[in-house]
Amino acid sequence: MPSRRAYLGTLAAAGLAGCLGESPGTGSDTDSPTATTAPGTVAPEVFVEAAAVQYAYRHIENVDWNGIQPADGQFVFVTVDARPADSVPDRSAFSLVADGEQYEPAEVKRWKAVDLDVPGSAYAPDREGADPRGWLAFETPAELGSLPTLRLDRDPAPAEWELDTDLATSPPPAWEWSVDTPGTVAPNTTFDIAITAENVGDGPGAFRGAVNFSYPLYAPAGFDIPLDAGQSGTETVEAEVRDADPGREIEYDVRTPVGETTVTVTVESDATDTGTA
Repeated sequence: MPSRRAYLGTLAAAGLAGCLGESPGTGSDTDSPTATTAPGTVAPEVFVEAAAVQYAYRHIENVDWNGIQPADGQFVFVTVDARPADSVPDRSAFSLVADGEQYEPAEVKRWKAVDLDVPGSAYAPDREGADPRGWLAFETPAELGSLPTLRLDRDPAPAEWELDTDLATSPPPAWEWSVDTPGTVAPNTTFDIAITAENVGDGPGAFRGAVNFSYPLYAPAGFDIPLDAGQSGTETVEAEVRDADPGREIEYDVRTPVGETTVTVTVESDATDTGTA
């Protein structure tokens, strides 16, 4: 969890509302949020575009492999747009305030998070040629006592935006899962890798994972299974064994927030190769 410091100050001037759009994620852990400036703030020309809560995210581990990064508690992602500002604030000028604590932006693994529930790339305006619009990530305890706010420390006065992220105050999910594949498949056919998850926690969330292919297509396939507490669901990922030699064993790496496994499928040796399915 990132460093935190006690939040002691209150803000003193009146301000404008921040802007917020809907988040585009396919497996959203939270409803489409809204944001406004908190009472008694001055809003500079920086806008909150989207916010979402996630308990894990996918990231590019290498060119054709996805890793999964779970939170110790939860991640609050916030997309900010500082393009109208005369002076673009540094990443370190932002923090998340909740329950009397102030959280610094988390170091997102390799800056290559993918398929997030907020738009844009990582907010890094100090990089050469970077667009001063992007997301910040904050890691907080799994259940907050009050809705968080985004704070920007900047002259002549700081500003805060209230984030309508109800999931941040909900109990977290917990997961049990399994994966199922056929033991053998015919040459040059497709088949399904089925991932089943059950939410055994007390709150809603999305079970986020990835299947990493190593043959014949070297690429990851992400999956999100949104589940309320007590619900189960299954997501399938299609795989193929094009041009695989009969008798070959092909491995698929399945990664989730609560563990990983490798499944093996054997190409049948007694089938006739009839061409790519």
